[in-house]
Amino acid sequence: MFVGSQSFITTCGRRLVPVQGMPEPPLVHYPMPYGQVTLTPGPTLTRAYDEAALLAALQGIVNRDTPRLYVLGMPAPDGSDLDAFWWQRMGELGWSVARRKPYVANSLNELLQMFGHRTRGLVVWDPNVAATANVAAMVAGVLDLLPVAYRPASGGKVSESQSSAEGVSLYTQLRSAGFGVAVWLVNRDGSSMFTGKGTIPGTNLPSSGSAKNDAYRWAQAHYLDRGRCAADHMAYCIDAYWLRHPKVGGGFWKSMLTNHDYFVAKRGFFFDLDPWPDETPIDDPGAKPGTDAATLNGILLSANERTGRRRMINVGGFPPYGSKYSNFGSAGGTHSPVATEWRYAQTLSGYNAFMEADTYMTNGSFIHHFPLKSRYTQSAPPDLASLRARGYVDAAGRVVPKRYFGFYVGDFDSPAFLLRLMPQFWNDPARGAVPLSWAFDPNLSLRAGPAMVWTRQTATANDSFVAGDSGAGYLNPGRLEEPRASGLPSGMDLWATHCNRFYQQWDLQVTGFIIEGNAPAMKTHGLDAYRSFSPGGIIGQKLPKQAVIGGLPVKAMDIGGLPTDVQAAAGVIRNRLFSPAGGIPQFKVARVVWQPPSWYKAVVDDLHAGDAIQGPIEIVDLATLLALMARYESSRTSAPA
Repeated sequence: MFVGSQSFITTCGRRLVPVQGMPEPPLVHYPMPYGQVTLTPGPTLTRAYDEAALLAALQGIVNRDTPRLYVLGMPAPDGSDLDAFWWQRMGELGWSVARRKPYVANSLNELLQMFGHRTRGLVVWDPNVAATANVAAMVAGVLDLLPVAYRPASGGKVSESQSSAEGVSLYTQLRSAGFGVAVWLVNRDGSSMFTGKGTIPGTNLPSSGSAKNDAYRWAQAHYLDRGRCAADHMAYCIDAYWLRHPKVGGGFWKSMLTNHDYFVAKRGFFFDLDPWPDETPIDDPGAKPGTDAATLNGILLSANERTGRRRMINVGGFPPYGSKYSNFGSAGGTHSPVATEWRYAQTLSGYNAFMEADTYMTNGSFIHHFPLKSRYTQSAPPDLASLRARGYVDAAGRVVPKRYFGFYVGDFDSPAFLLRLMPQFWNDPARGAVPLSWAFDPNLSLRAGPAMVWTRQTATANDSFVAGDSGAGYLNPGRLEEPRASGLPSGMDLWATHCNRFYQQWDLQVTGFIIEGNAPAMKTHGLDAYRSFSPGGIIGQKLPKQAVIGGLPVKAMDIGGLPTDVQAAAGVIRNRLFSPAGGIPQFKVARVVWQPPSWYKAVVDDLHAGDAIQGPIEIVDLATLLALMARYESSRTSAPA
């Protein structure tokens, strides 16, 4: 018996769930059994996939109004339990919830006996149309349903604690236990509801010619267009196509199922679509080129209409370029992964949407409840007195001609990166030895608040914080300005309002890197917007080499990336910093991605070993570098002819 009772609770006449099989503890931990699942297509992997999808939806539903269910088992890079690490940090940070003793559940069965009464039945998706797995996740959030694939045949075993699963599919067990079906995304005989032919079921819309796209257009018509799901929270997660090629990228977690809980809690819209208008994706070979892109544009346009164009749209996730939509490996696309990323960013930006460039993570729906203060301060921006005290400005107010260099410490544009990498990076014994400007997008506080607070509370004098990729979210700001391919009016003021809230909360003055991608360079409206929330300056791809525009320090990124080899990285930096000539100081910045403080210290040690040749290199934080650059440029332009 999967759930302990055959009695039913009926809601709205159609949505059936078993009665509560055991008392519901106020706080539950569940060690997930999926980390060691063999990545071989077959019954065991399929069973794990179905269970993890259901678990994520259940977690999102029960955590929506208060934190109740916390999962364990996501591995950190060193193999330790990442979820256990953050549980301990949350308790140390004073959250009363994380100081309680949890009840530890031993199986999914037990969780359903505790929490199944909070759901309203099942949404059943079609294994033959992989996109319906994402549609089911969306419907689950809107209607408080549990998603499950229509698999009436036998299923595999996940772990000994799930031994009852052997030989019986999850769908069969749930139905036998008394869970009724509220929404079918497959015909009751198992044939596909979405066929890519005729009319999209339940609508007057002609088929797109693609079962995949028909499923998403059905979801848009019934839920997004009607305002039944959130318009400002979306999830770009690979669909059940992952089951065909699970070894791409490595690890069960690449299924992205553990990311679902937050977006289920938010009643968000899920999708997995190719952004390229000239491409037929590998997962939908019969579709006309650009069908996916047209569907994506339609979804984003509808979301804008639902928000009244008054809110930015937060889209978690990232193109699954290892499996689809790029020319990486066997993904079958025609464009490089970076080109696909930029195309996707371009599309989102045209509709006032930004991405949180997720890879896999857990417990977003739980961590979202972590209490945050209205403001977290850091050291004040450098003023003239502090710059003089550090020997960077002389008595006459002139910038001392030295070689000034700063590291942009990125790329933290996803809560997943912050949660996964900070335990290693922040505990690195070399942290504090070198001035580092940590580039955390401030919107990550929505799902990684404990990491944001922990790093603020334990920062050294050499740890400072700037906004990361583009600001409070990754987009191309040049695509917010008119004219826009989407036909929408300018979204720049909306972006400024959105960013201002987060910059104020996290006391940010500098935007360390603006990813402009395929977008045009920002014009006056864009620079005015950044001046309003990032007055300490901005660094980007398509900005002037160095300038002060209307009082805003602006600078192009000098080195877009450094080699991982320490000596090679130091060599690149040294080659860009020549001895100051004629009393002219130099200001250079390099973008670095996912390196620990010990790496930066080793690079700086190598740089300083060569100081005698061309003079010292001053390693400074980005706020200081931009302040010095602005002082130099202002004095130069105001000097008499």
